[in-house]
Amino acid sequence: MAHYIRLQKNDIQRIASHYDLIVVDYEPIEGGASNSSYVLKTQKNRYVLTVFDEKTLAYVVKLGQLLLLLAKYDFTTTRLLLLPTEEVTLVYRQKPVMLKTYISGQVCENIDDAMMRQVGAAMARLHKTPAPDFLPDRHPYGLHFFPEVISHNINQAYESWLAERLVQLKQQIPPELPCGLIHGDIFYDNILFESGRLKAIIDFEEACLYYKVFDLGMGILGLCTEGTTWVLSKARALVMGYQQVRELEDREKETLQLFSAYAAIATSCWRFWKYHIHTPTVEKADEHLQMVHLAEEIDAVPKEKFLETVFSSKG
Repeated sequence: MAHYIRLQKNDIQRIASHYDLIVVDYEPIEGGASNSSYVLKTQKNRYVLTVFDEKTLAYVVKLGQLLLLLAKYDFTTTRLLLLPTEEVTLVYRQKPVMLKTYISGQVCENIDDAMMRQVGAAMARLHKTPAPDFLPDRHPYGLHFFPEVISHNINQAYESWLAERLVQLKQQIPPELPCGLIHGDIFYDNILFESGRLKAIIDFEEACLYYKVFDLGMGILGLCTEGTTWVLSKARALVMGYQQVRELEDREKETLQLFSAYAAIATSCWRFWKYHIHTPTVEKADEHLQMVHLAEEIDAVPKEKFLETVFSSKG
């Protein structure tokens, strides 16, 4: 289990000194699931300092290399600040540390159609970016991860359900779907807007070389649901923006509903693992159930209705 460190003023300044910066103020950012982040204010600029509590140095180095690649292709995300030695990270109190530029903007839980189209277009641009060879070739909590939860006998009903869904997904996912660089966690809290304009897609910690349509399914899950209900009109806007940049192949269109369900199943698996196995948390013990309900609800939508609604040019 990770040991989360809380940085004090002297810690912040020691780290900043490695970048030849003098911090005049700082504040913690709440909400990180596997790291600790702070906004640093200097006399000229603001930065985001992240301490990776649960990630290895090798992982953080690769993440830094990915951010450099995204900067090269001018993708709309945070920019990494290199050390004077041109290294992407340093180690402080045995934890990898990274410094990025601060991006002004707000997280919006209710994204309208115009904003949704911007996100879709940005996702398509990401999917057209050449994937570096150091990325893992599977999603962190994709199919290979399900056995980490199955057979623990913590919740037999859920584990049996997950095992059944694993078999179904393996049978239903067709071979040789287009793969590429994906974000892997397109939820509203990883997207920043300012006055209705997309500023950045952030937090590439789940990035991998995987099915592009899985990323779009994850985006539909993360942006186009309300409680346990799918809002397919929002999904239509997301897909419309996406296809303005990259046209989906017919087989991707045919499996988008399946991958939306897969995204919900995978997220339920991660939540169950997180709050029952990794860090048992009584008040979050039922967090996975929302995703179970979403997976079952999207399965219940007739395929013809899904395709007609999501790929309609109206709206």
